[in-house]
Amino acid sequence: MLMSFPTRTHIYSLAPVGWALRAAGHEVRYVGQRNPSEIDPFLQTGLESAWVGGDFDIAKHRQYGDDGESGASGQVNDPFKLAESRPERLTDEYVRAAYETTAGMIRYVNSDEFLNEALRYARRWQPDLIVWDPLIYAGAMVAEVVGAAQMRMLYAADQNARVHFEYEKLKERRPEVAWPDPLAEWMTEWLGRHGCAFHEELRFGSASICPSPSCVRFPLDVNYLPVRFVPVNRPLPMPDWALEAPAKPRVLLTLGVSNRQVHGVEQASVSELLAGLGRLDVEVIATFNKDQLASVRNVPDNVRAEAFVPMNEVLASCSAIVHQGGGATVGNAVVNGVPQLIVPGTIWSERASAVAQEKRGYGLFIDLEDITAERVRDKVARLVEEPSFRENARQVQAEMLATRTLGDLVPELEAAAARRRQRSAATI
Repeated sequence: MLMSFPTRTHIYSLAPVGWALRAAGHEVRYVGQRNPSEIDPFLQTGLESAWVGGDFDIAKHRQYGDDGESGASGQVNDPFKLAESRPERLTDEYVRAAYETTAGMIRYVNSDEFLNEALRYARRWQPDLIVWDPLIYAGAMVAEVVGAAQMRMLYAADQNARVHFEYEKLKERRPEVAWPDPLAEWMTEWLGRHGCAFHEELRFGSASICPSPSCVRFPLDVNYLPVRFVPVNRPLPMPDWALEAPAKPRVLLTLGVSNRQVHGVEQASVSELLAGLGRLDVEVIATFNKDQLASVRNVPDNVRAEAFVPMNEVLASCSAIVHQGGGATVGNAVVNGVPQLIVPGTIWSERASAVAQEKRGYGLFIDLEDITAERVRDKVARLVEEPSFRENARQVQAEMLATRTLGDLVPELEAAAARRRQRSAATI
């Protein structure tokens, strides 16, 4: 069973492990909530899908937290501003609120109706292994009840673990406070209804399959299984212009689809990004639709606006990419050896990832509050003109391509399933 948050980026992130298992002869299917606006991504993977627990209301998800469910301490006013990594801003209040908000969001996404229906389905189908998205804790919980092996499949740097361990450090600093663990309490309560107990392996999976570059991986006490990133983009015909060598350095500008789907708005200023790139002697491919361009008074002459492009293929001819820091975009750029300018979003681990890539020498970043056309122009000019960025990007690309594939990992997944079967049989 593959269990994904029902939006495109998350669905695609699980597809490669599904393909690897399917190619090895296993029966594989997505099982989860149906998002009526995102049926096609499931079908585009070529894997079977089964929907349980009713439809997922993405519009309501955008408003999550408005009813006060997100965090008891109330310090994270926007429930999606969870990616802060600057030490001076990681106050006790912020860390506690970030952890409580994360736990509340996970509980909201994994409703009782969804959990119960997923469990009913799993009891009928009897999966040997559940691979779950970092938001879909139903994967770990259902696996525990039915006796299946379970692992997480990360799609970006491990934000859940980072927030958890920051919270653990806070508890160590402030032992006089009775710190709650709302995530463990919720999991304990639901598992108890089914004769099972919470244990720490359920928090991050028995292992976490990680396709991020090594410099982005947090040094945390988590069982990470590094694998090569596999680009999965929306299936599109290859445009003729993408097959031609550009006359000038080509820069791809994208803000992904997550902000459009989860927030309903972009966080970064489209106008400032385009204005900055318009001042450079480069060819810009901007993956913006009409809504994203509505607030832009003048689109520069050097910008080609396309609602979607086959990202992996277009990146092969690019000298740089400007993006919001999503894990899939980072991975696509890394496997193509392309330097990156990141304007990090606030939903997940974007800022920590951007800082790590700048430190590794193949990227730069601008915080959302600091974005100006001049800064965009100057930083992209550096990425295109200074050879060190391309050289370091090629080194990281080589490291990624030397990492084992998901096909290489299949025997380990099979062994985990076999061990769990033996353990379950021994308890009968």
